[in-house]
Amino acid sequence: MPGKNVLTIVVTVGAALAVLVQASRSGSSSVAQGLINHRGRVVERGDVYAYGAYVPPRWIARGPRPLVVVLHGCDMTPGEMAAATEYSRLARQDGFMVLYPDVDAVDASLGRCWKGIWDARTERRGQGDAGAIAAMTRRVIARWNGDPNRVYAIGISAGGFEAAILGADYPDLYAAIGIHSGAPYGGGGSGCAPEGVALAAGRAASGPAQAALRAMGPRARVMPVIVFHGSSDGRIPYACGRQAIAQWLDTDALVVAHGGRTRPPFAAQNVTSGRVNRGRRYTVVTYTERSRCALAQFWTIRGMGHFWSGGSAAPASLRFSDPRGPSASRASWAFFNGWRLRGPVRPCPRNPR
Repeated sequence: MPGKNVLTIVVTVGAALAVLVQASRSGSSSVAQGLINHRGRVVERGDVYAYGAYVPPRWIARGPRPLVVVLHGCDMTPGEMAAATEYSRLARQDGFMVLYPDVDAVDASLGRCWKGIWDARTERRGQGDAGAIAAMTRRVIARWNGDPNRVYAIGISAGGFEAAILGADYPDLYAAIGIHSGAPYGGGGSGCAPEGVALAAGRAASGPAQAALRAMGPRARVMPVIVFHGSSDGRIPYACGRQAIAQWLDTDALVVAHGGRTRPPFAAQNVTSGRVNRGRRYTVVTYTERSRCALAQFWTIRGMGHFWSGGSAAPASLRFSDPRGPSASRASWAFFNGWRLRGPVRPCPRNPR
């Protein structure tokens, strides 16, 4: 990111953390049982980052396996994220791996919040949280026979902010990204910073679509993206989710324009709606590229607050998940499963209902 694009903290760290996903850390080891079967750590410029991973038994998938990086929100642990999203159970079913990164040891003691949500100076290729997550990603790929062409990242809240950063800083590592209850690249630059966090002058004026393109640099490519947001989110406003999908569509169009073409990368827009049995209504806007594969999706979950949609109904997870919504885990995996670094994987999978 350009050096002038900085965030200024205007309240204490504790107050800023309080406005995002709130969690009790008690019982984090028990909820992770069976959902995380490997643990490790990386050191990024002196900061120590821990991570958990779920790797299904070898007999489930014999070749190189896709990897989904799942980023928790503030004041969550990797185990709580694994339990709330149920992504590990889906991975065992479909034969892919899941990486659950955690923040560095210092930030873990302050509330486990990714720094990218408020301090842009720490976030760029090869440094900060983004650099550490990329290092974890490469380690898991190398250790457990991951498919380097089929690696994806998704996060909620602060993790959604971080997923947008990964999409811009590492378009050569992540084939597609997901943003749940998050914001466009640059976060607060569009008025999406958490309460108590204000932007220094410069970021909003730079334009998040252009800023993401600059961060991509010579590695720029069209980035598939799926966005989820509750219409009643009181912590990261619903408008921020709309800005996130618009930013990535604009960034993708800029990538195409820089390649000498004038037509946008998406060819059509389709709107569908549904309702979970005894649950929430939702609307899905899908942007397809010319081969009719979904390039971008925006899921609106009606009446949902700041929760992972369709997650676990276990009492310990209800602080983070809303089981009445459509499964964001299944929907995001279905979307990711249609993409690799070189483009669509055909035939394109059908959207889950």
